[in-house]
Amino acid sequence: MGRVEPIHSESQPQHEDPLELVERMTAELRRAAERVVPRFLATMPTSYFRGTDFETRLSHIKAVIAAEASGLSQELLLRHEGGSRFTYLGDRNYPGQLAELLDELPAERLLRSCTVHTSSDARLVLDVFELGDAPLFDPREPAQAEQARLVLAHAAREERDLDPRALEQHFSRCAADYLLGASPQRVCRHFRLYQSLEGSEDCRVELDTPPGDPLARLVVGVGNCRPQEMLKRISRVFGRHEIDIRRAHLDRFDIPGGGNVCLLTFRVLWEKRPGSEEEPFEQLREDLMRIKWLDEAALRLWRRMPTVDLSRAEALQALCHLAHQVLTAKNPLAFTRKHVVECVDEHLPLATRIAELFEQRFDPLRPLGDAAFAARHAELTLAIEEDVDDESERFVFETLLRAVAATRGSNFHRRGRYALALDLDPGLLAAPNREEFPHGVLFVHGRDFDGFHVRFRPIARGGLRLVNPKGREQFFRETERLYDEAYGLALAQQLKNKDIPEGGAKGVVLIAPLGRTELCAKAFASALLDMVVDGGQTRAGAAASDAQAERLYLGPDENVTNELITWIVDHAESRGYPAPNSFMSSKPGAGINHKTYGVTSEGLTVFLEAALKARGIDPRVQPFTLKLTGGPDGDVAGNAIRVLEREYGDLARIVGIADGSGCAEDPQGLDHAELLRLVQEGLPIAHFERARLSESGRVVALQEPNGAKLRNTLHNRVVADAFLPAGGRPRTLHEGNWREFLTPTNEPSARIIVEGANLFLTPEARRELSRRGVLIVKDSSANKCGVITSSFEILASMLLSEDEFLSIKERFVGEVLVRLRDLARREAELLMREARYRPGIPLPELSTRVSRVLIAASDAIGPGLARMEREDPERLWSLMESYLPPVLRERAAGRLRSRLPRGYACDAISKSLAGTIVYREGITYLEGMEPAAIAELALRHLDAERETRRLASQVLASKLPDRERIAALLRSATTRVSLRH
Repeated sequence: MGRVEPIHSESQPQHEDPLELVERMTAELRRAAERVVPRFLATMPTSYFRGTDFETRLSHIKAVIAAEASGLSQELLLRHEGGSRFTYLGDRNYPGQLAELLDELPAERLLRSCTVHTSSDARLVLDVFELGDAPLFDPREPAQAEQARLVLAHAAREERDLDPRALEQHFSRCAADYLLGASPQRVCRHFRLYQSLEGSEDCRVELDTPPGDPLARLVVGVGNCRPQEMLKRISRVFGRHEIDIRRAHLDRFDIPGGGNVCLLTFRVLWEKRPGSEEEPFEQLREDLMRIKWLDEAALRLWRRMPTVDLSRAEALQALCHLAHQVLTAKNPLAFTRKHVVECVDEHLPLATRIAELFEQRFDPLRPLGDAAFAARHAELTLAIEEDVDDESERFVFETLLRAVAATRGSNFHRRGRYALALDLDPGLLAAPNREEFPHGVLFVHGRDFDGFHVRFRPIARGGLRLVNPKGREQFFRETERLYDEAYGLALAQQLKNKDIPEGGAKGVVLIAPLGRTELCAKAFASALLDMVVDGGQTRAGAAASDAQAERLYLGPDENVTNELITWIVDHAESRGYPAPNSFMSSKPGAGINHKTYGVTSEGLTVFLEAALKARGIDPRVQPFTLKLTGGPDGDVAGNAIRVLEREYGDLARIVGIADGSGCAEDPQGLDHAELLRLVQEGLPIAHFERARLSESGRVVALQEPNGAKLRNTLHNRVVADAFLPAGGRPRTLHEGNWREFLTPTNEPSARIIVEGANLFLTPEARRELSRRGVLIVKDSSANKCGVITSSFEILASMLLSEDEFLSIKERFVGEVLVRLRDLARREAELLMREARYRPGIPLPELSTRVSRVLIAASDAIGPGLARMEREDPERLWSLMESYLPPVLRERAAGRLRSRLPRGYACDAISKSLAGTIVYREGITYLEGMEPAAIAELALRHLDAERETRRLASQVLASKLPDRERIAALLRSATTRVSLRH
């Protein structure tokens, strides 16, 4: 039997001498160290040694030596203890590399700083990323105090225009390691950039190319951004421009109260492009200025299209989203947004030509004339017919081309814009269910959002609504009805604005999941200002002159905060908007906050009382029950609770409330004191103290079993005399579910609905419930007092400075509240009177007719006032004085001509005259009358009213026994009686 040799496998390696291995490794490491260390010390930039402590440098050298000794490629991402620092070591550098590295960092932690170093021989790349919060400057620490002294001394010696106190305050925003590692020159340079960007959303780009130095210094300063995301985007721009980053620093400075300023400094290889006479800075600058505001989908499209620049990719993305809005009205199932984008991907060269046509049409230097545009349009029409075989895809491309032709103006070429705005011919979005033609439509496409601003007059006001869907499924459902929501709300606003100078408008911004609400709103508002302030710079052909007459006024709606209102007003001022305080109503301080003063709810309860009386309930002496959607912490619902308690006390029994937190219901009535506590503390209904319920009452939070179902059905289930929708999304009650509002016996669960929330019911739902005996006060009547308040705030903002307004604010608000209740009472009485004499006509239809006849009468009166302004200007402006609340008349009457646009004054007077006639005489008096006749009647009415007041004064001065009653009858005489005599 032979000798058996031991069997060795990979799983059982032969044992080697440990000492021999140590000696071999030590020798290899020594040889590697002898090669690496001198090269490292000689080739790493000075900034690396100045900003990196010895122990950290030593750890870097060890890692490089280990990689060198292994003979492997140096591709290491080192995670330091605690995970607040990551270091990348590599042996090659290429455009776009930094963006790839940033993708590997933890996304949940905020990037605090970043330093990128490349050795002079380009054989080593060393990037250090700091995450999380850093210790701030501490003046008690000697080394930091000394560095601060050096910076202040440098500023006093070399940069005397810097405020030393402001610079010293700036140190408190600086990380200690930043201040210790930065030169005094760099700190001062950064401080200047910080000051220019503090509190803004802007971007600054600076380039310095020292003579003879192949490395240029490029600084990008950005206000209020996510550092990691911004650095990634910038590095991708550099990659697209084939710019090699050799060194980089990212420094973040947090602003007290919120926001930040990020400064990104790059040392890059800078050289002229082959065949180019100029350094390629301008295009790079444009891309860097836009990169913060670009949608991720546009960036992906840009990266896939190497021959297309960034702005053109953005324009193509915007046109796709706009085409979807047009097509979804025709067939939402066939023309999803995804389908539109996929069609473009299939035919990118053709789509690119359409985007190029759009770009050329609005080129301010070489605009495409009408004839040239028509020729190019015809070429592309033919190309679509020849190149696109599928009928559905061809329809998409025809719509894209129609969208370009329908665009009357754009801010496409405006430097520093936040989003892309298109001023559209309203006919592009016409559809059978959109019965009226708007005056104008603005479509705005930006990062993580699309939005529409729809207006029915050149001078128009309406709320800004920010829609934040929960999840992607709901988001895509909302995309299908985005324009319909903006259009419907603007039309409702137009009907609602019957008492004020401004026409109806609405801005609706749909924000994608994970989008930043504040950033989207700022971009949308800024784009609107581009279109209004810039005027002819953004418009094609004759449309340029139209821009000068435009005035847009915004108000807060869903998800608009006080901080956002303040920013929008400040931005309007920086952009040169006339009377910038008027651009946004409900301002903190120098405005009338609707929630604070409950202005919408004041009018709502006037209409509620009129409706209750029409149903045989006198709420001043008889108990009645109500149910509400909208919580105690909301504007309309919370203030409705407060006003109901003030006006009716325990006679008003609120038997059910539903809001975003859940619902509460009690057939005995929810405890008023507890409801008022929630209103006072700004708490939703789920915080209602359950011990305050009767035995049959309950509170169910949204997250409890059946919480969502009970909340969502309360407005249908609970039986009450009246229902106040004071919160909730549009179309909550619609043609498909209105029957759910009925009880099992087919009776309405409430005989009265007073719409505090806009478009809570669709027209179909209103019609069907009206047929079943529900008295519905439509939103354009019920909640009109909010817009009237905003209008008076706009008027005051045009006439007074902020300090002047604040000095009269309380008296002014009191006078506005009196005017609100009077206008609500006059319309409520008219509606109930018309409903009594015309029982076959639903109240919502009567409400719409009141608005339409009043608006038509105002439009007819306008030309007559324009003639009056030419022939008898004193009389016109005296009429405008009488329109003002008394305190405003006292303070600002002498400023009317210099500060109010003539068109605004004429609209205010014509609306007031039309309202006086319609509210007194009823709907049918002016319906069908020729505009010229209406204008003549209104002007004669002014003289008749003046004569009536004179006669009443004479009667009061007489000794007639019934003089007061006679005078009252004279004052209440109808227009037609006054005119007849």
